[in-house]
Formats: sequence, C-alpha cells, structure tokens
Amino acid sequence: MTEEELARVARWMAEHVQGFEPPLRAEKFAVGQSNPTYRLTSPSGSYVLRRKPPGQLLKSAHAVDREYRVQRALRDTAVPVPRMYALCEDEAVLGVAFYVMDHVTGRNI
Repeated sequence: MTEEELARVARWMAEHVQGFEPPLRAEKFAVGQSNPTYRLTSPSGSYVLRRKPPGQLLKSAHAVDREYRVQRALRDTAVPVPRMYALCEDEAVLGVAFYVMDHVTGRNI
C-alpha cells in the first residue's frame, strides 16, 4: 500500500471507525492469495484491512462486501469472528472496495 493510499485510508477510518486515532502504519500479510490483506497499526490499536485486488474482476469474485456482511451478521452468535468496523465501497479511497476489522492474534490460513 502506498503512502498516499495509507493517508486516504487513515482519513476514511477517522470518519468511519469509532475510536480510531492516526497515524497509521500498514504491513501486508505474507500469506493468502485472493484478497490483499494488511495489518494496520495506530495508537488506537491494531486492525486488519481486506481489499479486492486491483484490475478487472468478475462481479462475483473477491466479494469483500459479502465477507464483511457475513462476518458482521455472525457477531452475536457462537461462531467466533473478529469485530467488523466498517465497509468502504467508495472506490475514490483505494480504487476498490475494502473493509476494516479488529486484528485477532492467531494463525493466518
């Protein structure tokens, strides 16, 4: 993620993620292949950003909006999911849809 993209994400998070405090740092997870995933770190905590890959995609492929909605729907159930903070479908921020969730320590598969 470029510095410019990170700055746009930080501005977006300031408006949409309750309690978020800049500055923001990003580190891409080395595992996973479909949707680029980043650990975001700021004074307010650690987050995870999942985004669609850039370029032309099939409409049903890389549905981060669906991932976000399913995990958010599971939040009050016995299924363990991280806290979902916000979904961004405004392509002016990163050029693709993405969502931000809580960072949970564990294995990345």
